[in-house]
Order: sequence, then C-alpha cells, then structure tokens
Amino acid sequence: MASTRSSTTSLRAAALLILFLSSSIQAASVPAHNLKRDDPSFASQGCFAGTTNGQRTLNAKSYESDDMTIESCAAYCSKYKYFGVEYGHECYCGDTNPGALVASSECSFPCPGNAAETCGAGGRLSLYLNEDYATPAPATLSVPYLGCFIDTGARVLPDNLLGADDMTAAKCAAHCADYSYFGVEYGRECWCGNSPPKNAAPESECSMTCAGNDMEICGAGGRINVWGSPLPSPDTVGDFEYQGCFTDHGNAHSLTGKVVYDSAMTLEKCAASCAGYTFFGVEYASQCYCGNTLATTAEEKPQAECSMRCGGAYDQVCGDADRLNVFEIPAGTGGPSAGNPSDVCGFDYKGCWTDDLDARSLTGDVWRSDEVTVEACAEFCDGYTYFGTEYGTQCYCGNELAGAAAPESECSELCGGDSSEWCGAPNRLSFVEQTRYLFCLVMGESVQCLRDIEVTLIKDG
Repeated sequence: MASTRSSTTSLRAAALLILFLSSSIQAASVPAHNLKRDDPSFASQGCFAGTTNGQRTLNAKSYESDDMTIESCAAYCSKYKYFGVEYGHECYCGDTNPGALVASSECSFPCPGNAAETCGAGGRLSLYLNEDYATPAPATLSVPYLGCFIDTGARVLPDNLLGADDMTAAKCAAHCADYSYFGVEYGRECWCGNSPPKNAAPESECSMTCAGNDMEICGAGGRINVWGSPLPSPDTVGDFEYQGCFTDHGNAHSLTGKVVYDSAMTLEKCAASCAGYTFFGVEYASQCYCGNTLATTAEEKPQAECSMRCGGAYDQVCGDADRLNVFEIPAGTGGPSAGNPSDVCGFDYKGCWTDDLDARSLTGDVWRSDEVTVEACAEFCDGYTYFGTEYGTQCYCGNELAGAAAPESECSELCGGDSSEWCGAPNRLSFVEQTRYLFCLVMGESVQCLRDIEVTLIKDG
C-alpha cells in the first residue's frame, strides 16, 4: 500500500513539474502582458473598474469563454471602439469609456486561453482601444444629407414604410426613388416623404447602426437620419415663367381667380387651365389657382418649402401645404386677352361688385353652369334690371342691387363658357345694368339682341 501511495505522489510531482516547465517555456516565448501591448490593431489603456455607478464600464456587448484571450475578445469586439477582459473569462465591448482607472496590479487574473496574458480580475477590466476602429456615420450618397431629426408623434416622413434586416441608406434611397426625401430610423426602418423635416436633433442622438451595415448610422428610437432635396421647378411652362415659392392661405388666397382640383395635377394642366390669366400657381400636389395679380400678402419662401411632387407628375413640384409654386406671363408677351364688352344685349357693364353668400347682392333667378358667358347670362336675366356673373360659372339676376363696388382686379375669374371674358370671382360679381329694353334672340350658338323698332321691322318685312 505504501508503495502505491509513493508511486502516486511521484506521478503528481512529475505532472506539476511538466506544467511548470511548459508554463516557463510559454512565458519565455510570449512576453508577459504588462498593460502596454505592442500590437498594431489594439492598444492597452490600463486597468479600470469593471463598473461605474452601478453600470458596466463597457456595456454594448459581451460574452464569456473558458478559452478567453486578448485576441479573441478583440475579434469579438472588432466593430467597437473599446474592448476589455474581466475576471479571466469575460469579454466586454463598448464605444465609450466612462470607467475609473485603477492600479495596474489590480488586473491580475491570467487569461485561461493564454496564461501569459492578463484578463482583468474580480471587478477589474483590462481595457484596450481598437486602433482599427472607424466611427459609424450616416452614409455619403449622391443626394444631400440633411441631418438627424426628431420623429415622434406625427411622422416626419409619413409614407411607404419599409422594414428590413439588411437596411442601409442606399437601400432606403432606392425604395424611396419617387419621393423628395427619405430617412432611416431604429436601425432597420426606411421612411419616405415629399415635405422636408423641420425639428432637428443633435447628431449624437442618431446612434444606432444600420442592420445591413454596422459602419452606417440608421437613426435611433424616435430619431431619423434624413437625405434629400426638393425637385427644381422648371424655368418656364408654356408662356409662363417661374417666379418662386409663395405663401397661400385658405381664407385669403394669393391668387383669386379660377381654381381647379385634380388628383393627377401637372404644371402643364394648370397652365392650360389658367390660359388668359397672368399668373398660375400649384399647391398641395393637386390644386391649381389662377389670377391676374399676386396678393400683396403672398410672401416668398425658400424653395425647400415647396416640395410636394405633383399628383400627376412625380418629376414636378406642386407647392406644399399653404405654399404655391407661382408662374407668371412676362410683361410684353401679350398677357391675358380677356375682357368684358361694354354693351351686352342692352346691358351696360358697370364693374366689379361685392357679393355675400349670406346676403346676395342680386336676389332674383340664379343659373349655374360650366357654360356661363356674359351673353348667356344676359339672355337668362332678360327682363331684369341687373345681372352679374360670379366665380366663372354662376349667373345672378335682380331688380335691386345690394353690396358695394370692388376693385376691378378682384373680378379675375374667366367665364366657364368663354375664356375671353371675365365672370367675377369668389364673392365678386361682374355687374351689369340694363339701360334700354330689347329682345335677345337665340340663333344656333349665337345670341342676337334687337331693339323694339328692329323687331317691328322684322315682323313687317
């Protein structure tokens, strides 16, 4: 029995001797880690406390291994600015280092995968700087980068959401090709829109890397990185020249003539609809306004505020909410040829007159039609003392007149049935008064007006 115990003791001693010799050889061949490692890819920063105010010094990512080495932790944290090893077998990554430096002797645990290296200690972190680290940043694309913006509540870019685990800025740009603006958010979300973002946030608040490229930033929670620019407006559309982006308000429009709504609006459509006017303007993708004067309340704004694409042409801009892209026929090129005859079927044109929806200036018969002309309204109101045309398509008759005179420029709507004549405007009458009694005869598409004596001669003849 004594012989057996002696043999066992000798074997253990031999094993310990071999382990000691192998460790000595390894230590001789690999310099001991002394907190200043000579390696081109990472550099020791010292020994740090593993936690600060109850939070991990490096808290982005971590793993544990019974074969931990400095190199394996460096590879695991290759996309981060810092990495560190703690308690022998723990690896931590992070982009900031808020930790407290402590004495180097407090990092004393050998790495289990390489006993020649030190892997921190209990509550102590052997910390390294990744010298190959490149800070993730918003991608550089062919369209301008606008910045980081707040995106909570109503979406900054409300259209065409795409979520993808391979999201990048380039992928989002392709997805939003038909929009003026696009943005990436929360690492994997892509949003599109035609109105520019307004509430900027510090760049540091857009901090999440893209799911498809961890060297790119893709917003954060409630934060969006945005690229884009408004499309340029053409210099001319037909005879009209572009004047700029102007304010418009529903209760007092900047152009007070004809109005057209069309979900497939284009600049050419609006120009054609406003033939005979001096100005046309497009607003909110689908609205077209005409007029002969631009209201003095209209303020010119940066082009970026007119950024909605036209409903019928994605390569054109049609204003924005309360914003008009305005075009004008230059002086000396003819301008509008519309006008009202001074004498229509025995009625004399008197001028522009106010009207009120709740208290009409003329309270007789009313005719509404897209075919309204001055002559047709005169025929309709035969027998009345007054008639007036309003809003392009309305005809009013009466024997008494309320309201008051208005500036001639405020009657700026072309007649629905004849674009060479004016037919009032919203709440404005092109007002006419009868001066002599006669008969108006309809002959095919024309109206012929005759005095009493002329009618008698026709009968006698």
